[in-house]
Amino acid sequence: MNFMSTRFSSIRLVSVLAIALTAMLLIAACSSDDPTPAERNDGPVILSDGTVATPTPQPIANEPAAVPDGLQIVWETYSILVREYVVRENIDPNALAEAAVIGMLDSLDDRYTAYIPPSTFKIDQDGFQGNFGGIGAQVESSPDRNGVIITKPLPNTPAEKAGIKAGDRILAVDGEDALGWSVLEAVNKIRGEKGTDVVLTVEHIGSLDPVDITITRDTIDDPSVTVMEVADTDYGRIRIAQFTAETPKEVREGVQQLIDDGAKGIILDLRGNPGGLLSSTVNVASEFLTEGLVTYEVDSRGDREDWKVKKGGHFPDIPLVTLVDNFSASGSEVLTGALQDHGRTVAIGTNTYGKGSVNLLRGLSNGGGVYLTIGRWFTPNGRVIEEIGIDPDVVVEFDQDSGSGLNSQTAEGGDPQIDAAIKQLDFQISQLASAP
Repeated sequence: MNFMSTRFSSIRLVSVLAIALTAMLLIAACSSDDPTPAERNDGPVILSDGTVATPTPQPIANEPAAVPDGLQIVWETYSILVREYVVRENIDPNALAEAAVIGMLDSLDDRYTAYIPPSTFKIDQDGFQGNFGGIGAQVESSPDRNGVIITKPLPNTPAEKAGIKAGDRILAVDGEDALGWSVLEAVNKIRGEKGTDVVLTVEHIGSLDPVDITITRDTIDDPSVTVMEVADTDYGRIRIAQFTAETPKEVREGVQQLIDDGAKGIILDLRGNPGGLLSSTVNVASEFLTEGLVTYEVDSRGDREDWKVKKGGHFPDIPLVTLVDNFSASGSEVLTGALQDHGRTVAIGTNTYGKGSVNLLRGLSNGGGVYLTIGRWFTPNGRVIEEIGIDPDVVVEFDQDSGSGLNSQTAEGGDPQIDAAIKQLDFQISQLASAP
């Protein structure tokens, strides 16, 4: 969560580098016999009009012995600034270092790689335990890398009740520009103590007029798995909100409960699921598969790691349909891709989010950190997930303005994706019944 303004810092860095580079070029153009920086630092800095800028210039440190190729200009720019910049009190090495780091990461054009300042380097894992304080909405990096968007307001939470919708772009939090924020920064800014207010300035899908929405924070209890029977059918529905440590056990118990109650088919609902723990994703997939891969990961060195199906799955044969949407991301895409590649499910809905990267948080010596992409996930058959997503086998749109107008899990005006899943299960079971 780069909780300082990323765009502002990047612009400042670019400006500093541009000025410094210009100065260096001018020096080189004037004379090839100019003294070295160390030699120039022996005396006061003389401006072009002959005046002395300061009688006691700051000393310049010796260049580190191992500056990587291509990064010398960073050290050279810092050296020029501390020796010659006219407003010495504005030279803050810590601020310059942070700006340099932000600029480096921004240049990668990776929406999942960001700098985390020390003041906000507090990675809250409460969301993976199923209980946390906040407004009750899940967020992801915007596909256009312009801030973050709401992927799902959780049912019966302050966010849903206040009118937050899936797809809302967060423009500001309490008046602070949020368009340059990472997901981690947005989460830390939005969360707070129960009973306190936070004002989100959001842009709804299809609207150009921002709206301010005041939300009172509360304790959020979001179970990872919801089990329900599908009315007027012999089917059950397992909705996975996210993959936590408890999800595999909850899925196993939920499916078994539905089977014991007479369910002949299962609708696995992953709509709006932002992902979570990869180990839990693998364990859930293993409940429906018998062998092979769930996914494989390729890291920055090109090394591959396979995540294999675990033996002992309880439901390898029950007819299964999976629902996905534009906000199904990360682990939910891994699961859907695995089930598709093994021919174990028919996926219904819309193209998924496209979050197929492996990310890691690394601490820095200043108390901050770097959240970076270290690898990519692939489906068992080698399909790329990152930026592409998982295509459903059957495309069925869901009108978010129908029913409750909030999300597919709480709509009251009918659910065409559920209807399509029922028809698909009817077909699969009829095929099984007619098989010799």
